[in-house]
Amino acid sequence: MRINAVTQPIQSELRKVESTRKAEKAKGAKATMVDHSEISDGANKLSSTKASIDVIEATLGSQDDIRTDKIAEVQEKIKNGFYNSPEFIDKLAAKLLDEFGIREQSK
Repeated sequence: MRINAVTQPIQSELRKVESTRKAEKAKGAKATMVDHSEISDGANKLSSTKASIDVIEATLGSQDDIRTDKIAEVQEKIKNGFYNSPEFIDKLAAKLLDEFGIREQSK
């Protein structure tokens, strides 16, 4: 098995590349390459959304998971029958009708 037979084409191509580089230098041609990158609008929006999510997560993380004061308030209203009162039911029905656009919102 001859290893030279495999490496000869590669060496030949490397010589061509090197001779081209030398020829360009001899002519005084300077190849200036400048890297350039752009960030798309979608990527910018995604980045700002991620930042907003991080802020929200930090805010929620610092709050208690259970608000016992609100739970006690709702439990008391249930015991007193507040949610079964005609006034509450009428007010709730009006809000649902307004929310779903079934009737014009009251002013």
